[in-house]
Amino acid sequence: MKERNNRLMKKLDQYVGCPLLFILGAFHKKEEKPVLPEAPSVLLLKTAAMGDTILMDAVIREIKAYRPQSRIAFVCSGSNYGMTKALDGVDRIIDFKMKRPLSSLQEVRASGVYDLVLDFAPWARINGLISWYARGRYKVGFRREEMHRHYAYDCAVDHLDTVHELENYRNILRAAHIPVTGLVPEFHPPKVSYIKGDYAVFHLYPAGSSVKLRQWDRAKWIELGKQLFQMYDFKILLSGGAEDRQDAESVAAAMQALGIDAEAIAGKYNLKEMESILAQAKLLVSVNTGIMHMGAAVGVPMVALHGATSITRWGPLSDKARNVWAHEPCQPCISLGFESKCANPVCMRHISVGMVMEQIKRAMGC
Repeated sequence: MKERNNRLMKKLDQYVGCPLLFILGAFHKKEEKPVLPEAPSVLLLKTAAMGDTILMDAVIREIKAYRPQSRIAFVCSGSNYGMTKALDGVDRIIDFKMKRPLSSLQEVRASGVYDLVLDFAPWARINGLISWYARGRYKVGFRREEMHRHYAYDCAVDHLDTVHELENYRNILRAAHIPVTGLVPEFHPPKVSYIKGDYAVFHLYPAGSSVKLRQWDRAKWIELGKQLFQMYDFKILLSGGAEDRQDAESVAAAMQALGIDAEAIAGKYNLKEMESILAQAKLLVSVNTGIMHMGAAVGVPMVALHGATSITRWGPLSDKARNVWAHEPCQPCISLGFESKCANPVCMRHISVGMVMEQIKRAMGC
């Protein structure tokens, strides 16, 4: 049984989590913010999503900038464990098993007493329960309308649609009285050459909820590869996870049939290796998903394709990024990732190859 996007788990999270947190909150005595020692222990909670976890790089560096001797523990889950391992500055990783919540809660509680427990989940009630069960002197998390999950925190912070998600994360730090300097995710991978020659990376595969609202037609990807190869003579690499390998190989074969130098690398490299591959790419073209945020963090010239997601809330944090969207009146229609009932995602269908090529030229300085 998969952990992420599991309907049963989401139902349990809602119908059990909401009343449980309300009851626990009623018995929770809110603590005053303690003065942080020079070497505080901090527990960070982020149990889903590669892109969200990449944003946590900036959070960790803000904490370390304020208290360089901070000892940071990170509660993740199977869906973002690999990305958590790739972050610098994390002293301990607690892999929370959603299918074994009781033993996982015990592991969190046994991990120690923390000066701060900071929960960066905007809707999942399980994170609120983890926060309550963790031993911490001061606990901060999000308050989100209709989510009913904020009752057990010492300080609840409004989660906003009107700012970038990283700014929401910064508000958690501000509530914990940690000064914020405006850092953004930055990765500096080793210069290891996994791919020879000049290449561009295409990332076709969104992850998480509402996948169909962020996909672009494969025929357009093939045509884009053709035009890019003809104009720049770049090899086209098709990235993705292991579950995307078969489709990526099919797209690569279709490109090769047109004389395009293309290769499917989906599932062939781990996340640290992908950082190096992206850092040395001439260009990244990606739908709105975790690889987009990784590309921004390594500073590769990029064109990001946006459908149902908000650029304001989830756009790439890089001055080398260009964004493409169809300017439909219904955009954006998802915030937390699951609200939209759209069955006709014209926002992605109305992005043309020409629109993307125009932004590629700008990204490449042409």
